[in-house]
Amino acid sequence: MTAERDVIVVGAGFAGLACAQRLASANVDFLVLEASDRIGGRALTTTTVAPGFPLELGALMIHGKRVVTHAWLRELGLHAVRLPTMQTARFVRDGRVARFARLALPFHPTFGTRAFWQAVRGVPRDIRRYGGPDMSLAEFLENEDVLPGAREIVTLLRAHAAAADPDEVGILGHAEEDRAAQEEFGYSNFRLVEGYSALVGRRAGPCADRILRSRIVTGIRWSDAGVRLTARVNGSPEEHRAKRAILTVPLGALKAGAIAFEPPLPEAKRRAIEAIGFGAAMVIQMRFASLDPMRRLGDFGILSGGGASTFHRAYVRARGAPPVLAAFVVGREARRRADMTDAEALRATLEELESIVPEARRLGAVVAAEIARWPADPFVRGGYSFLRVHARLAHRTALAAPVDGVLFFAGEATHDRGEAQTVHGAIETGYRAANEAIASLAPA
Repeated sequence: MTAERDVIVVGAGFAGLACAQRLASANVDFLVLEASDRIGGRALTTTTVAPGFPLELGALMIHGKRVVTHAWLRELGLHAVRLPTMQTARFVRDGRVARFARLALPFHPTFGTRAFWQAVRGVPRDIRRYGGPDMSLAEFLENEDVLPGAREIVTLLRAHAAAADPDEVGILGHAEEDRAAQEEFGYSNFRLVEGYSALVGRRAGPCADRILRSRIVTGIRWSDAGVRLTARVNGSPEEHRAKRAILTVPLGALKAGAIAFEPPLPEAKRRAIEAIGFGAAMVIQMRFASLDPMRRLGDFGILSGGGASTFHRAYVRARGAPPVLAAFVVGREARRRADMTDAEALRATLEELESIVPEARRLGAVVAAEIARWPADPFVRGGYSFLRVHARLAHRTALAAPVDGVLFFAGEATHDRGEAQTVHGAIETGYRAANEAIASLAPA
């Protein structure tokens, strides 16, 4: 058993790193226990697919121009560039390509001007105003007079981006999050030039000696007297004691009961864990010999055909950019492909791309690829949280609530101000939970 700490943080993703930063600045004696052999949680950068060009295998972008992530970059000497995400979006239906903002096909029956404005103004307004019984986003779009093109754009922004299928996302909870968000929905998007893993490394650097990796926490016993955490380290048990504990593990781990609590968590907390949905996401980074066969798409940033995958180019409009394409696969199909071999998952993804853009058949073999299977990761078990049918923002608040001034909770799933599913949301919850723990340690 190790010496008792003031605070033990479980998880070294962005929420955990934010906790560590805040605790260190308050001179609190703390330790971070990370289950994986690396830090960063659902953020991971690869430099092997296209050497010299960092590519993301987890969180793909910085969402928002005023978010705390930018403050971290400035502090740590890193950089971001604006991504013309929606300006360079391409939507394909029946072989026809439509551009999002340029409205190159204003009278296209699917993606014309009316569909565009309905997607970005009309439907969001109707969602915020809706006050009927809860239903899924898919049902809502079916019941309303929504054009097919608008339906696809709304689904992309409000279900796909949350790694969920549209028949899972609840309309009432989503409306609450929309109203609570500080950033306008859809965000301004940025690429982290050096990659998210560089940000993780620099943020963790000052407290690296307080982060223990490969510590799989399996049990937490808590009382007014403090907390005892049981962990496995290479198969052997290890025990840690602290006055307080902050849990930042992904919602998927809590849903799976990966940590046994003694006594059990309060009923409101358990109901919140059950109610909030946890989507599934895979990222497949692929480098081709050339993307020229798809040149009719122009310098696209995102390609969507309405299926389980969107295809992203991180280096859109960048000189000397390598011919790389990322598939962001979500929902039930992501869970299905996560069980495939690399070759099978790659083939299924390329077949989907070819069904959207037949010219992709001429791309030839993939020169290099790397796959991140987040649903199969035992410490993640999915992708991002979302409010499913009958889940409300209050469930996130309940998930975030401290328990008896001893247990504290952080992570994107606990963000109750409309910006869950984001790195900056995770950071904000880490600061909030650390502040709560620090306040609880102060003499009465």
